[in-house]
Amino acid sequence: MLHKLRSGLSILGVVFGVAAVVAMSSVGEGARRETLAQIEALGIDTVTVRSRPTDEAALGLRSQDADSVRRVVPGVRAVAPVRLAELEADAGSRSAGVTVVGATPSYREATRLDLARGRFLADLDVSDRKRVAVLGASVAARLFPLGSPLGESVRLGGDWFQVVGVLESRASPRRRGAVVRARDLNRCVIVPLPSLDHGLDAREGGVDEIVFRVSTPEEVVPAAAVARSLLHRATGGASLEVVVPREILRQRERAQRVFNVVTGAVAAISLLVGGIGIMNIMLASVAERTREVGIRRALGARRRDVAAQFLVESSLLT
Repeated sequence: MLHKLRSGLSILGVVFGVAAVVAMSSVGEGARRETLAQIEALGIDTVTVRSRPTDEAALGLRSQDADSVRRVVPGVRAVAPVRLAELEADAGSRSAGVTVVGATPSYREATRLDLARGRFLADLDVSDRKRVAVLGASVAARLFPLGSPLGESVRLGGDWFQVVGVLESRASPRRRGAVVRARDLNRCVIVPLPSLDHGLDAREGGVDEIVFRVSTPEEVVPAAAVARSLLHRATGGASLEVVVPREILRQRERAQRVFNVVTGAVAAISLLVGGIGIMNIMLASVAERTREVGIRRALGARRRDVAAQFLVESSLLT
């Protein structure tokens, strides 16, 4: 109490040290949770195979390859061929840039899609090449802000589609710096895969990726290996990108451990600086109070009593 400024500065040093520990731990935990959210968006038991043809001899993925994956790859729960196209969606006087996803009804189970209203694609939509569409949450809000989009018409690349459903809103993945590339389904429009063969993206039977979901997360890695080998032969040697969330998670966790070590070291240094500050203050306090210590010793105080006095003071500051 006699040295309020000195005591206050000592406490302030410890406060900054502890604050550094809390801040570093929070940054590490926040990065970990964000990564887990990105992994969850892809699905921990979902594998995506994308085609990247390297030469003219490579055929690329085709919709028939999805049937091969269903028959050959063990543990497959749902598989869906997917074709993508970046187009402009128009509804009356409103328009929005969207990602058109040509898919089949199994795409819903393969990617865990939830509907806010209406229905998803049906087998009859695919077999009859119907012009129906399921809108993402952001697209529906942009094109139809004042009413329900069900039953309304949307023009995609010059062709008209009838809206039959709207997806539940999902947390949008960050485009820059994201560890995992996840598609923003909020700005997607899902249509039957064969409907893209007429005008929108005329590649009869061609697809950009095949998404399949296995029964348990433990089957993801072996199933991905079988699918890679199978599709590599089926496409005539095309370069394939196999996205396995479990492998990405392992790589990210290894980097996360390094990050935790670095941040922990910085926090430990901050605490050490604060502790050294307390030591210096207490050393000065002992040097200034030599007379007090001598009087206490002369009146019968033991060494442990004097040490306990200064230990209690430093502990109170800390």
